[in-house]
Amino acid sequence: MDRADQKKIINMAFVERQHQPPIELNKETVQTPIKDIIWHRVTLTGEFLNDKNIILDNQIREKKAGFIIYTPFKILNSNRIILINRGWYPLVNSRKDIPDIAPIKEIQTIEGEVSQAPSSGISLGKIETEKLNESSFRLQKMDYDILNSLISKDLVSYEVKLKKPIFDKSYILDSGIPVPDSDKNYGYAFQWFAMALTILIIFIRLGAQKK
Repeated sequence: MDRADQKKIINMAFVERQHQPPIELNKETVQTPIKDIIWHRVTLTGEFLNDKNIILDNQIREKKAGFIIYTPFKILNSNRIILINRGWYPLVNSRKDIPDIAPIKEIQTIEGEVSQAPSSGISLGKIETEKLNESSFRLQKMDYDILNSLISKDLVSYEVKLKKPIFDKSYILDSGIPVPDSDKNYGYAFQWFAMALTILIIFIRLGAQKK
């Protein structure tokens, strides 16, 4: 029940922030703590670093395997860099079939949503960086120590998900709520309450029989 309530609070906060005016991320506001801007719509002006594309492997969407495509974005008049989530791309035949990531040139103004980068979780060994070509690297998990050395020490520790595709209409954008609906948690709670009630009834009946 507590977990269901937590999910409801998170998703309500998400909806509330989605309806607020966009925040312009610039050299000052980009340093805002993520807890204050997560799920907010934002606008950014700057340029993509097309030689440092990140392909995050093993990303499942609707029971299909694929990749999430990231390109670093340098904010105008700043050294700060943000990873832009350009969307999900399905695994077609094998892991060798990597997406052709189109470069985005010149100064761009983009709109997106601030999000926590996928958790790296527990790793049993060293996370390998696989260089696929002159402009793309594949990672199995998001690790900001690796990303800092690969991209820049000025990399911000959150991502921005695009709200509109930029030359990448084959990529699928994620526009869902941050956590799954709480109905499943309420279902589990009902099962546990029903089981507890059943055990209590059995206990009372067995006790009455002994008397």
